[in-house]
Amino acid sequence: MDIRLLGPVEVTVDDRRVSLGPPQRRAVLAALAVDVNQAVSLGTLIERVWDLPPGGATDSLYAHIARLRRALTGTGARIERRGGGYALEVDPDRVDAYRFRRLAKEAQSLAADDLARAALLAEAMDLWCGSPLTGIPGDWAARMRYGIEQQFVGAVVAWAHAHLRMGRPDLVVTELTPLVPRYPLAEPLASMLMRGLRALGRTAEAVALYARLRRYLTDHLGIEPGPELRALHQELLRGGPGPLPARAAGRAGARELRLAEVTGSSR
Repeated sequence: MDIRLLGPVEVTVDDRRVSLGPPQRRAVLAALAVDVNQAVSLGTLIERVWDLPPGGATDSLYAHIARLRRALTGTGARIERRGGGYALEVDPDRVDAYRFRRLAKEAQSLAADDLARAALLAEAMDLWCGSPLTGIPGDWAARMRYGIEQQFVGAVVAWAHAHLRMGRPDLVVTELTPLVPRYPLAEPLASMLMRGLRALGRTAEAVALYARLRRYLTDHLGIEPGPELRALHQELLRGGPGPLPARAAGRAGARELRLAEVTGSSR
């Protein structure tokens, strides 16, 4: 059994989707699953499910929980009343967002072992099935989606850094080429792709990528690329190999990942 948040909100048993009902009911499940095995108060659940709670929101919430309980029968997950709220009780590793974070954290502890680190990060990236919480409306879902996407971008950057250190720029270019346009503000992602292209002797493509990124930033935000990316661009123009940045695998900053504010959408 798996509870999926990294894409459409789903529950599967032996690859069979459990019928969960309308988006609002799936929003209730997601609101519980992000705090798996912890009590979530009624007030918090209502705030997560409705931006402007309607009259009778509490009764609607009770009805959704009753139907979710029936839908989860026999799956190994259950919703229990706890401390004035409700808790989704299940092995956290059955929730893909938790499994993703666990794998990324384990990879972070293996900074000296690029092969093992890349393998863990690849396993984490394979859990990604599209925009997190797909089909769940509202401000809370948008905030969660943005936060999870930041974690995803950070994992991809760390994965790419490990593969570049191992001399596999071909893998980096294949993986990052479709991702960079989806996250146009994620400068560390663009940096890794530019470095991969240079390692493959495709410096002109790397320079063109920088030009596109710079044009996007100036058109949409009125700013220039950050100092690391500008320095890399100069290295490319000079033809120097340049070292990998020591902190390339670290968490990407808010400047690069303000996706919700600028693009109004997510992957």
